[in-house]
Amino acid sequence: MNLLKKIIISYFILLILFTGLIIGVHTIPQSAIKENVVTSTHTLQEEGLYKKFLNFKLFQMDNFTDSYMLNLAISADSKHPIEAGMMNYDYKSKNFMDLAYDTEKVALGKTENLDKGSYGRYWQGYQVTLRPLLTIFTYPQIRILNYIIFTVLIISIIWLLAHEISIGTACLFGLSLLLINFPIVPYSMQFSTCFYIAFISMILLIKCPTLTISRSNTLCTFFIIGGITSYLDFLTTPQLTLGLPLIVHMLTKRPKDTWKIVIAISIAWALGYGLLWASKWMMGYLLTGNNILADAMQSAELRTSNQYKGMEMTIPNIMNFIWVNIKAKGLLPLLYAGIIGILLCLGIYLKILKSKQIFKEYSWLLLIALIVPIWFLVLRNHSIQHGWFTWRAGLLSLFSLLLFIYYTTDRKKLFQTDKK
Repeated sequence: MNLLKKIIISYFILLILFTGLIIGVHTIPQSAIKENVVTSTHTLQEEGLYKKFLNFKLFQMDNFTDSYMLNLAISADSKHPIEAGMMNYDYKSKNFMDLAYDTEKVALGKTENLDKGSYGRYWQGYQVTLRPLLTIFTYPQIRILNYIIFTVLIISIIWLLAHEISIGTACLFGLSLLLINFPIVPYSMQFSTCFYIAFISMILLIKCPTLTISRSNTLCTFFIIGGITSYLDFLTTPQLTLGLPLIVHMLTKRPKDTWKIVIAISIAWALGYGLLWASKWMMGYLLTGNNILADAMQSAELRTSNQYKGMEMTIPNIMNFIWVNIKAKGLLPLLYAGIIGILLCLGIYLKILKSKQIFKEYSWLLLIALIVPIWFLVLRNHSIQHGWFTWRAGLLSLFSLLLFIYYTTDRKKLFQTDKK
């Protein structure tokens, strides 16, 4: 009953806060952000909507969504902030590749040849920070600000992990960030959101013990993190906001019944994520009379469908698709080398494994590593269609697996020889 009371109170506080903030920020007049939006669109136009670093698909920018975020910001009618905050109108042409140019037209008041749409199925809570920032900064300057803040956050997390848990944990966190090419993340507003939530949550869980002083406090905290994720995120890498703070909690608190706790916390996070997201549709209807639910349900049906470009995305079909593409691109030797490498690593792991008891003690890390593939299977249409940025959620699986190996092995055994 104590937990239920805390969650109910947290839910209504978040709902009132989310609604008030999104309406309040839409009272900022277009004239206050017009100049910086125009300048920002010029940068996006020059770079293109899908700029690649090193000509590699997985290192591709999402200037398209960033253009969309700017479009939503400048399309808002500050004279009707409730309607603007709930419906999130946009103006764009049928050619989505012209979105940066369309956004400039909106800023200049040239919307007569553009179609009016609505993106009300998301809270678009990032507008709470984006619109005020646009009164001061341009898009390139926001990138610089992102880099500064992320640098401070990462240094803080690595120091805290080293101080509160272990130097090895801190090093593996830094390595995991490098392996998912983190330096590209601050370049995109869209990429950044979930990393901000995850990083700040990690710091708070270490520095504010009250958040997890009891089981009810812990579950309520993750309920809130899930709700905040649904408010700010554009469905990019939300798994990070669950998994990274969860790892920090488990390593600092060292609770018993680890699997039960991981599952319970995941359910609390999902409840916060789902309830607060669905509440946007309810609030939109109550405050404007518009039926956002129909659009949201249609989108949910698409994102969870197993159809993509005419292919039924069953697991066998996905594996066959991958196999055909590997063969077509002449990558079979690399595939075979990779399989051999994995088998060798598995053999080495078994040799240096501390004990079955230690394996069992840290097996919860394997459960956390499964969060990402399970999410991808449930939302397979979205995950595959946008795989060039959703893959960064793999940071969670990668960090979990590296930690599992780190905590369950004795590296000294590598240099030991059996004595007869």
